[in-house]
Amino acid sequence: MAVQVTIIGLGQIGGSIGLALAAHKDKIKRVGHDKDPDAARAAQKADAVDRIEYNLPASVEGSDVVVLAVPLNEVRATLEFIRADLKEDAIVLDASPAKRQGEAWARELLPAGRSYLGLYPAINPAHLLETGGGLDGAHAELFADTTCLVCPSAGLSEKAVRVATDFVLLLGANPVLSDAIEADGLLSTMLTLPKLLAVSLVDLTMDKPGWKDAINLASRSYAMPVAATFDRNQADGLSASALANRDNLVRLLDAYIASLRGLREDIQNEQGDELEKKIRAAQEKALDWLIDRHLEAYRPPGWMEKGKTSDNSSFGARLKQSFFGSLGNSKRDE
Repeated sequence: MAVQVTIIGLGQIGGSIGLALAAHKDKIKRVGHDKDPDAARAAQKADAVDRIEYNLPASVEGSDVVVLAVPLNEVRATLEFIRADLKEDAIVLDASPAKRQGEAWARELLPAGRSYLGLYPAINPAHLLETGGGLDGAHAELFADTTCLVCPSAGLSEKAVRVATDFVLLLGANPVLSDAIEADGLLSTMLTLPKLLAVSLVDLTMDKPGWKDAINLASRSYAMPVAATFDRNQADGLSASALANRDNLVRLLDAYIASLRGLREDIQNEQGDELEKKIRAAQEKALDWLIDRHLEAYRPPGWMEKGKTSDNSSFGARLKQSFFGSLGNSKRDE
């Protein structure tokens, strides 16, 4: 009997999850839902799901795992719609970028016997500089050989955590256990802050005096940072994420403003040596980071090696065993 996985939200994240699971069709039945029927049909045509269900509550009926790949501002409403139709022992995996908020909604809304975990998969470095979003930006290997945060809430069963980590391995990623507070700090820094800085840059430059003359002079150095604003569907989600993580974002924005003030003072006071020193240091750090990402040299605290979490040769079998009680008959590597 196949494990049924429902993916709610069939954009880049949800579509990539579905495409990664396509290699395990013998063990995984993929059901997809998207509020945009055209997006749902496109995902099925792209083989990101086996079946689409236009009715949201019906999409989770009988599912063992439900993946929420929707913006944060849609998570609460989605949980409200599906909670009555989640089967006993169903596991909800939420990929939105505010883990404390998601946990709070899950505690409030989900019936007893259903589990909730926050997830956040990093993008494979081969796709870091792509600007395409939605299903057009989905790839089966989008999460391959990357880190995926897994955030179990207090009191969650060992089985639920095991299923979540096995699911992450099924995507080709490496699970790293984290609590919601730590995850929110990391995601605020590496995900939400850069998008807010892009919003600020656009607000600073576009439709301001001289903009019409500058339009055709904008180069790669301008296009790359503002590309973070290209997704027209992210405005509500980005706003919700920033407010949900306001403690982290206020601190980070204050630090960024202080950094800008330092650059301003160097320029105003004609401190060329100091300014050059900061620029060179930034260049070296950025290049080191990019090289580390491509070489997979960076391993954060709490790193879990694949072989110590699940057997690479039988991911789907292990996920199936997690649900159907066969784990007692299989040995994990110590």
